[in-house]
Order: sequence, then structure tokens, then C-alpha cells
Amino acid sequence: MRSTIFTKGVSLIEVIIAVSIVSAATLYVAKAYGSFVAASADNVARVQATFLLDEGVEAIKTIRGEKWTNIASTTNYIPYYLTWQTDKWKATTTPVVIDNTFYRTMVFEAVNRDVNFNILTSTSTGTLDTGTKKVNLSISWNEKGSTSTRTISMYIFNLFN
Repeated sequence: MRSTIFTKGVSLIEVIIAVSIVSAATLYVAKAYGSFVAASADNVARVQATFLLDEGVEAIKTIRGEKWTNIASTTNYIPYYLTWQTDKWKATTTPVVIDNTFYRTMVFEAVNRDVNFNILTSTSTGTLDTGTKKVNLSISWNEKGSTSTRTISMYIFNLFN
């Protein structure tokens, strides 16, 4: 008789331990899932920013392809923004917000070259190349109370003259 009661008690303890282990594992999986969802949501903005940078590079090349003076006439070190107007990309000094989230900024810089036509990092030496500009393109957005930014720099030149 004593062994029957002891056996039933062990079964109850085993059930309690099993339920505790399953509950803890379920809570861990739920917490991990929540972390993955939060990380995924943060990653969406980064992926969108990357696509907007790529679109910005293509837009700058399109503006250049239409007419070099569109690029050459920009003022150095002044922020410009890309806007789509009447089936064309245009540079404007009026800030443009994309999807109520992203700001895409372009800053143009003069380019100087040495006697071998190599681009110089300093504009205080060499000869000004009016057929080339450096473009710093950036995408910025608010993320968890701070500003996140993705940036790319490139040289664009008067390809068609």
C-alpha cells in the first residue's frame, strides 16, 4: 500500500516538472519571437533606405543625362533634395519627405585634378574640373528617438560632351 501512494506522488511531481519545463520553453520562444519581430521592423527601414539610396544614384545619373548644366549649376556644399516633377527627376533646395519618414539629401562638391588628371581629395590644389562633381547622397530617418543615416559618395561627370 505504501508503494502505491509513493508511485502516485512521483507521477504528480513529474507532471508539475513537465508543465514547468514546457511553460518556460513557451515563454522563451514567445520572447525570442518578439525580439525577432522587433529586429525585423528595424531592418525594414534600413532596407528601404538602401533602396532609396540606389534610386537616388539612378536619379542623379538621369538628371545628368538630360543636361549637364543641371548638375554643373548646383551650388557646392548646399543640400539639395530629389523630387519627381512632370515625368522627370529634379534637384530642389526644398526638403522632400519620402513616405513621411525619410529625407534624401544630395550635397555637391567641386572636383580638382592634378596634371595627370587624377582626382585630388583637396580642392585647394590642382585644377578645377568643371566637367566633374562629387555627390554625397544620404538618407536619414528617425529610429527609436535618434537619427539613422545611410550615405554614399560618387563622382559624376559630363559624359555626353
